[in-house]
Amino acid sequence: MKKSKVLILHESENTKIALEELGLHLLQDYSFDFLNIIDYLRVDSKQYDFIIVDSYNDYIFEYFKNKTNRIIVTVNIMKEERPSDYIKRGAENFILKPYSIKEIRLILDKLKETLSIKEEAEENKLKFYTLLDNIPYMAWFKNKNSEYMIVNNEFKEHCGKDFETIRGRDDQFVWDGMIGENCRQYDLKVMTERKQLIFDEIIPGKKGYKQFNIYKVPVVDGRDNILGTMGIARDITDLKNKDVKFDILLENMPFAVFTKNRKGEIIQSNSTFYKLTNINEMSHLILREEDFLGKKYCESIAIEDKDVIYNKNNINLVRSLRTSLGERILEVFKSPIIDISGEVIGIICTMRDVTEVKSQEARIKRMAYTDSLTGLANRRGLYNYVETNLTSKDADATIMFMDLDNFKYLNDNYGHQHGDEILIEFGEDLQRICECGFVSRIGGDEFVIVWEGKMGRETATEIAEKILNLLNGKKMKFSKLSASIGIVTGNTGEETIDNFLTKGDLALYKAKDQGKNQYVFYNRDLDKKRCLNEEIEQDLRNALDREELELYYQPQYTCSNELIGLEALLRWNNDKYRKVPIIEIINIMEKSVLIDEIGKFITRSAFSFAKKINENREDKIIVSVNISAIQIMKHNFVRSMKKIISEIDVDPSCVGIEITETVLLQNINENILKIKELKDIGVKISLDDFGTGYSSFSYLVKIPLTNIKIDKSFIWGMKDSEEYRTLVKLCIDTAHALNLKVVAEGVETTEDLCLLKYMKADYIQGYLFSRPLPKKEIEEMIL
Repeated sequence: MKKSKVLILHESENTKIALEELGLHLLQDYSFDFLNIIDYLRVDSKQYDFIIVDSYNDYIFEYFKNKTNRIIVTVNIMKEERPSDYIKRGAENFILKPYSIKEIRLILDKLKETLSIKEEAEENKLKFYTLLDNIPYMAWFKNKNSEYMIVNNEFKEHCGKDFETIRGRDDQFVWDGMIGENCRQYDLKVMTERKQLIFDEIIPGKKGYKQFNIYKVPVVDGRDNILGTMGIARDITDLKNKDVKFDILLENMPFAVFTKNRKGEIIQSNSTFYKLTNINEMSHLILREEDFLGKKYCESIAIEDKDVIYNKNNINLVRSLRTSLGERILEVFKSPIIDISGEVIGIICTMRDVTEVKSQEARIKRMAYTDSLTGLANRRGLYNYVETNLTSKDADATIMFMDLDNFKYLNDNYGHQHGDEILIEFGEDLQRICECGFVSRIGGDEFVIVWEGKMGRETATEIAEKILNLLNGKKMKFSKLSASIGIVTGNTGEETIDNFLTKGDLALYKAKDQGKNQYVFYNRDLDKKRCLNEEIEQDLRNALDREELELYYQPQYTCSNELIGLEALLRWNNDKYRKVPIIEIINIMEKSVLIDEIGKFITRSAFSFAKKINENREDKIIVSVNISAIQIMKHNFVRSMKKIISEIDVDPSCVGIEITETVLLQNINENILKIKELKDIGVKISLDDFGTGYSSFSYLVKIPLTNIKIDKSFIWGMKDSEEYRTLVKLCIDTAHALNLKVVAEGVETTEDLCLLKYMKADYIQGYLFSRPLPKKEIEEMIL
């Protein structure tokens, strides 16, 4: 046990010696320190539990005034001193002198016990007030006159007054005359009958009108005397309003609501419920759910209610209800009603009439799965059909993926309304031809037909040819159209619809690459080709950084062997793809975004070379680059070309672009404006592969050209065919009639050269004069 520390302030050492001789060390519950009284200012009173002052001194007592209850003053009876002499000065504790061990122990033990009792009382008082101020109810103590002596924070907040204002005042004053006399009567009843009283009372205050449940008890002392009353008031406003609020809420719900007990008996409902069910409120003493839904629902209702009650689950379901307005679709929601003990005491149910909503949802679903133009299924509808009807049972399937060739040309030249009419009619014809298949339009001019089961090759071929013959037949609307078709078979449990479409797409584009207006069956080689193309595309992305791309230049000469131009041709120095034709690599570039970056590289490199070789040269050598459809279709094509010319500072008359008729026809009117803008600044414009496109001669007048390039297939055909010679001569004469120069491509023999000279071709390009050469060799030849 910790010892209590006692400091003895003495006037002389004799006092210290006398006390030690008395045997202070025998008081084992205490430890004693001695200090001369003149050094009292050095004392840290916090270190000591008690201080004995051997001789009273007003200065000492003033210094320790905050600890007077722990100071013991010595009264020397030998000097006729009396305790009363010091009481009026504030002293509380005394010890007689001369000292005795017994008296010292008695005084210290008594003082220690008194202080302990006081500390415990203070601690209990603190606990009481802490508890009082932290309960969520108003609490108070009144004396016998019903005057408030103690109140808690909750009380002060509601009445809006502080404790100093409240203390000693009655209810009439505290509650501003709103209540008072009743409270006094309740207090008297509690004190007279000496028993608790519980009642409800509305007490207006700063928090508004609040209803309280009040509990009052008499306060009795140890002698059984009544001291007053103590009360607690619990705010039950929300509880009292709860039933009213629930009734109001229930009645104002825009849908039917009812509650039922655990037996399934409906005990409360709103007016919407009776309107919906057509039930007379007064016609049933006991009403159950099956009474208005029908007896057929008895079993399912019992199962549902059991789940709600015993598992405390919420249930959401859809039911139909026969009413005077016909059959209605109801969305029913059931939830348990749980009391404060956690027990389910009933079920609350809502019934919302969703007939119109469900009808609208069905319409929206049809719209979501249907192409608005043709009425066929759209892409989402296709996926839904496959997943619902095929994938769910791992069924085999045959899919035809097709699109209409040249449909954009038809749209651009005849208008979108005409195009829409064709799509509608074509969709109807497809449904007729493919009556056992699921026909969908998944976008633009793309159609997909699905059959359950693996269709034989012969049957699939017959259907595909019927579709092609439809477009090649007598219908005028289809006269300028053809189709490319990809056919694939497989199992929907093993492959996703996306895989089917990817394979169908590969077969379709193979059909396009082979000349369009045909069908191709998917095979694994197409996948290998796709993988190779993806690999090429990936490596092309790094080719510029690795400096693997360079330009070769094929010279163009006059028939008298005078160099007049160079065509820039891309080469990829990568051993991995040395066997892949450069035209295939360019096709891959054009199908990706790489054509933008690599196209700029080609143009910049070629135009920079044109500037270099034409410096200080009187007879200019034209360096031309090939332009793809992707490049010219960019809205900023002309601006980009002009920017490159400006940045390189090359003379526009030293550069040219070569563009095919097929590219021009992608959007002919806009493209003509673009190339005219370039020609106006001096850029040479060549029509490449002339004679292989559509109605070529009819466009020559419209297009602002510098020259035309006759396709090599015509040149190669001249040696064996009079017809080819006639066509070449016609091309040259027509071009000259329009003041256009002619470049003959693919000239490889002296015989071809002689014929072309005779036909008065202007320029020659081909292996007879030169293969494409790297830049270094061209420089050695020119510079």
